[in-house]
Amino acid sequence: MDSFINLADFETKAKDVLPQNARGYYNSGANDEISLRDARRAFARFQLLPNCLVDVSKVDTSIELFGERVSMPICVAPAAMQCMAHPEGEAATARACAA
Repeated sequence: MDSFINLADFETKAKDVLPQNARGYYNSGANDEISLRDARRAFARFQLLPNCLVDVSKVDTSIELFGERVSMPICVAPAAMQCMAHPEGEAATARACAA
């Protein structure tokens, strides 16, 4: 089984499984791609700082978001053309979010 650590790992695997036109679509941005470049630079600035020897036997990933308790802060944004990567596309994503 492949292990994925970061987005670059997914992009590398995509070269093996997706047609070039799908990869081109997913890797591109609108117009002159200024927002795409800005977003990549912003994400590159994030760093995870590990805490060594910390008790993790009772971890709580929940947060309060808009007055509701959420079990973990993961969000899925709308994305088009998911059927280029998987036959069930957006419907599979919607089912995963509901679950």
